[in-house]
Amino acid sequence: MEGSRKPLAKIEGRRRMSQSGLTIAWRGTPRLDDWVAYIVNGSSSAKSILAHGTCERMVRHLLERLHTMTKAEIQKLAKG
Repeated sequence: MEGSRKPLAKIEGRRRMSQSGLTIAWRGTPRLDDWVAYIVNGSSSAKSILAHGTCERMVRHLLERLHTMTKAEIQKLAKG
């Protein structure tokens, strides 16, 4: 017998980088390797992906590194 099961909780967030002025958004599920981080543009069709299918720890570490990078360095790192 299958009981009803709660869906897994998703975590989302966004942060504006002070050095570059870009806004970085991320989302994922705790304890799963489905996290994604991307540069937020005006349109949703043209997202530049920074990390895809990684763990939460890797996304947090990436956000720390991006604080000191310039806009050109971050866009070079992205897989547009």
